Amino acid sequence: MKWKDALFLMVVILSFPLYYFMLQNTSDVILLTLNFLVGIYLLVTGSDYFVEGAASIAAHLKVSEHTIGLTIVALATSLPEMAVSDIASFYGHPETSWGNAVGSNIANIGLVLGIAAIIMPLALSKYIRRDAITLTFVTGLLLFFVFIFNQITWWMGIVFILIYGIYLNDIHGRKEEVEEITPEKSMLLSIIYTIFGALGIVWGANILVDSAVSLSYLFGIPEIIIAATAIAVGTSLPELATTISATIKKKHGIAVGNIIGSNIFNTLIVIGTAALINPIKLQTNSLILTSAFLSLMTIMLLLFAFRRKISKIEGVAFLITYGIFLLFLVI
Repeated sequence: MKWKDALFLMVVILSFPLYYFMLQNTSDVILLTLNFLVGIYLLVTGSDYFVEGAASIAAHLKVSEHTIGLTIVALATSLPEMAVSDIASFYGHPETSWGNAVGSNIANIGLVLGIAAIIMPLALSKYIRRDAITLTFVTGLLLFFVFIFNQITWWMGIVFILIYGIYLNDIHGRKEEVEEITPEKSMLLSIIYTIFGALGIVWGANILVDSAVSLSYLFGIPEIIIAATAIAVGTSLPELATTISATIKKKHGIAVGNIIGSNIFNTLIVIGTAALINPIKLQTNSLILTSAFLSLMTIMLLLFAFRRKISKIEGVAFLITYGIFLLFLVI
């Protein structure tokens, strides 16, 4: 066992009692901070394992990295958003459900893609236009329902879930050119890396979000701000860690496919399942601000997708736009 694997396993084991003590002492700043740091470590290291495993699986199955990014990676990195929004909906916190899902989509594009493009200009798959158009369509449909009905109800949730099924079928039927890549690991080891990486991502996100929210509550921050910032960024950290890791490894298909796939998943499945549990009703001020920036970010991504690349300058533009969103949210 390599030292990296041993360290990861040790931190995972220690994280359970540390998390338990945090839950018993939610006003202890030191415990909250320690859990916050442990959560970040598990997210970053877990994403590294996950990207290695997913890329190796793609090579074994002769599936393009872009498709792997849209499906397996997007699903795993979106599990924290789904858990948070569904639990929030169950306990009657619609603004947390909405703020988490929509705030994560905004963070995925503005923060995650922005940082990734600054690290290294991103070359995009030929299917990126199609996927960006799909994302724009489902985002538009979501905002249409919300502004017309002022809520997301159970039948809208069913519509979203059905659309996601159609989208997966479309991905399955694609004929993509796959670069011949020699698998870095055996299929069994690739699956093990992927599973343990996903577990690290989800568990790390859970610790991180709980500690961040507890820290925020100590300062009396409103629910929508917590949801769209601390929780949204916390649940987007798997995407951030995975996308940056994939970018550094020059796996651009996974890097960009992960973001688009995650945003489609968040819109159709995260919000869809939350709406099945309880209707998502929103206050006008929260709705207008988050919807405006979600639309802006999605359109920016669509425009860049038609050029099939995202430059460093465009990465800076994403980050600046995200910074403006946070500024408007706070003031």
